[in-house]
Amino acid sequence: MILSAAASLVDQLDKKVLILMRDGKHIVGIMRSFDQFANLVLEDTYERRVVVPESGRASYGDVRVGLYVVRGDAIVLLGEVDPDLEETETYPEEVSATDIMDLEHASETDVQADLRVDDD
Repeated sequence: MILSAAASLVDQLDKKVLILMRDGKHIVGIMRSFDQFANLVLEDTYERRVVVPESGRASYGDVRVGLYVVRGDAIVLLGEVDPDLEETETYPEEVSATDIMDLEHASETDVQADLRVDDD
């Protein structure tokens, strides 16, 4: 029997999943429902923001968004989250939502400064 792409999502129901969106966002939540267009309903959802500095260890922070509906055509990648992997030393360091936003702002400022130097 051949299943459609949307039907293959049955295995992820009631599991914690990470979704990479077309706009670059990383969304993590518990998948509660889906339809034939692969539109998803996620519960206990947060946006995972990742900052990778030029030197040092990557960091991530989670910004809570609650109940979340994702359009199927906005999904690039969906996968189940491995809770054991999140505990390893090679996994990025978790920081607070406020700290990750500060790191993002500092990173953007550094990139803008580099662009200004290149323009001269």
